[in-house]
Amino acid sequence: MVLSGLEIYILAALLVLIILVLILLVRNRSADLPAKLDSSIKGQFLTFQTDIYKELGRAREAVANSNNLISEHTIKTIDTIRDMGTTMHKLIQQQEEAQKLGQSLKDILQTPKLRGNYGEVILEEMLDRALPKGIWERQYLIDGREQVDAIVKIKDIIIPIDAKFPRDDYLKYLEAQTKEEKAMHWKNYENAVKIQIKSIRTKYVKPEKGTSDFALMFIPSEAVYYETIAQKNYLGEPSTIYEYAQENKVIPVSPNTFYAFLQVVVIGIHNLEVVKGAKQLQDRLASLSKSFEQFYKKYEEIGKQIDKALTAYRVGNNHIERYKRQLDSTLGLEKPEEDIDLPLEDSSDE
Repeated sequence: MVLSGLEIYILAALLVLIILVLILLVRNRSADLPAKLDSSIKGQFLTFQTDIYKELGRAREAVANSNNLISEHTIKTIDTIRDMGTTMHKLIQQQEEAQKLGQSLKDILQTPKLRGNYGEVILEEMLDRALPKGIWERQYLIDGREQVDAIVKIKDIIIPIDAKFPRDDYLKYLEAQTKEEKAMHWKNYENAVKIQIKSIRTKYVKPEKGTSDFALMFIPSEAVYYETIAQKNYLGEPSTIYEYAQENKVIPVSPNTFYAFLQVVVIGIHNLEVVKGAKQLQDRLASLSKSFEQFYKKYEEIGKQIDKALTAYRVGNNHIERYKRQLDSTLGLEKPEEDIDLPLEDSSDE
């Protein structure tokens, strides 16, 4: 049995009181011994009583503080348990959403109507919405032999886009139950993707035939895309698909990254139109400048002709003025003779 501090204190006080009583009995054997003993006992009892009250007060405070501390810890523990429950609920929801996402992905990949051409449908829909007519074409023949799913034209360059990926191998990887089966099917999927990358590089990347020096491999699912290009797959095993794609100048794209690429193409086309418009304006200004120079030359020639005509006019005018003066002078000399002859003719008639 373990004694508490209060009980030990009470026992010690009783022991001290008994020792004092014995000492008093030995030293005081006189007649007034009972009175002194009674007074001493009363004093010790009062002191003992006061100490007991103090210790009881301290004990009550300690118990109250302990209760408060226990309550606080209890509340914190309840809050922690509640938070843990919320966290667990969120984790369960995320797990359920991941399972639904995986199941929806399986459903999409397994839909009979979209079997084999699901990627092409999504690709063509994105191209039709993002790019103007005439910038892209579907089922385009490169070099008249190899048919690619779609191409994008930028000036005289053709960018090939392939929308095929090994759907069956990825489905087997998703449906595998054990880690060993997943690892095996992932390896098969990785090899199939690399074969597809090599095929794209061999068939479509032909700069000498007017294509770009790279091609795009469209993957119609964000989840599949990110797991395909990651350095490690879902199992934590290393993956070299993206590195192999870079070596073969094939760029894997998802719907989001492909949309970003199309926006860059749209901006590039707009810039080309601006440059083309500026070139046309520059050509027109050059033609206008040339026409103005020709006009100015003609204008100068006309001015020179006008100056010559003006000089000739002045010379002619001087001659006319001189002739006019001579004529006037001649007419002035002949006028008096006519005035004299007229009366003579009148007189002869009479």
